[in-house]
Amino acid sequence: MESEALSALAGKLVPGRFYDGFFVSEYGRIEALRAARYNSAFSVVILTIDHGPAIDEGAGLEALKAAARACVDSIRNCDVAGLTGDGQITVILPETDWFGSLAATRKISKAVSANLLRARGQPSAILSNATFPKDGRGYGEVVSAALKRASDRKGSRWEKDGFRNKLFWEILGDLTGAGQKGAGCATFDAGANQDLNEFFLDQINDFVAKEVLRSPQRRGIAYFAFRDIDPGLPLLKSLNSAGALSAKVFLVGEGGSRSIEVKNATPILLDDPRLRETSFTFYLSEESGYALVCKENWGETFSCFHTSDEFLVEGLITKFQNEYSLQEQLG
Repeated sequence: MESEALSALAGKLVPGRFYDGFFVSEYGRIEALRAARYNSAFSVVILTIDHGPAIDEGAGLEALKAAARACVDSIRNCDVAGLTGDGQITVILPETDWFGSLAATRKISKAVSANLLRARGQPSAILSNATFPKDGRGYGEVVSAALKRASDRKGSRWEKDGFRNKLFWEILGDLTGAGQKGAGCATFDAGANQDLNEFFLDQINDFVAKEVLRSPQRRGIAYFAFRDIDPGLPLLKSLNSAGALSAKVFLVGEGGSRSIEVKNATPILLDDPRLRETSFTFYLSEESGYALVCKENWGETFSCFHTSDEFLVEGLITKFQNEYSLQEQLG
């Protein structure tokens, strides 16, 4: 679609609060200069509508209008949203760091998904984010980083396997099922008579904990789920001996009648029998993501899956928080 047609279309989608590509680019360029001068951050969220082969031109316009309205209704008054390509919406978030952009992306995604469900053909949308100065030294570099993340997200297990439409425990069952290997993920067995014994899982958790403790000023979020939150767990000893952490750490499991107090972590006591046979570890930071899921089998053996696919990790954290009505946060 030609730039003139895009500009005309942008003004019709959400009059008064939705802009054309030229305005968005100029605003982004100025915001990058301001952020560089005052040593602050800003973020970009890019939404791309996947019309699919069954969506005709009228339905495509309907979907775009629904997505534009959802974006505008979800953002702050200081944020700017506009049409920057065919089916592509860009949102600029001043004074917003990487975790803030994740939270904004989650909010926009919820609103957009709800609106698109009512559109003809039920088109879907891919959202991605990037932040200055983490992902680029100027507005153009930040946008390029967000577009690359959109491409990476499309190739992730989260999108390819349709996990966004499945329940949390259903996803964990899929991940620990049939043996699978691929970029950034793999299944393995551990426990009795296996090459890897059950203590290997403790070693992985210890490695993740050390990653959290290694840079105490680094923001992040971690969930460690056990059958029982035992005060004698090595992980708890590591957390109790550390200084203050910027990362949010949560311990999930049954606590019995004990009073559990842990430094640098928040216990989440859940009475769910599925936690007695499945443990998981999720960790997400600005630099990386990691997830480990282990399901206990007969004979003290475990079927495990682990991944460094940050989109899958982010999705698992979001599903877990939503389905257990936990506070929604990503760092």
